[in-house]
Amino acid sequence: MRQKWESGETSDNGDSRVTISEDTFEHLVAQTFRSEVKAKKVKGELDLERSNLELGFIRAFKQYSSIELASILSKIEDLRYEIESLNKKSEKGINEKINSLKGELNDLIKECSIREMELYYECMKKLVAAHEVESKSSYKSSKGYK
Repeated sequence: MRQKWESGETSDNGDSRVTISEDTFEHLVAQTFRSEVKAKKVKGELDLERSNLELGFIRAFKQYSSIELASILSKIEDLRYEIESLNKKSEKGINEKINSLKGELNDLIKECSIREMELYYECMKKLVAAHEVESKSSYKSSKGYK
């Protein structure tokens, strides 16, 4: 076939099929299989690294959130201690003070919870954005885009 092509001869019957030997075909199939195995291995390694990055992000987020909330949590503990020490005294004027401190404590707990939820929400938004980028990239690569 190659000799015909190089010499410029054309086939009268219009048959342009290329034939290959069985050994060549088996070699191509084996090579394709090895390539697919390597591709799956690389994809697995990438998925593992992505998971490690996400875990690192979550660890860093937990550390950041504990620092961010430390002052509020400290105030909460101080108020609890103050309420506990006032409870040990049983004077009439102290009950009003205790109730006031309990109200302040509840407000601080609410503030802390809201701030914690905001931090988690920001974290989740970032993770969702990262997954959306990954999904778009996967979709484009599955459709043959680069």
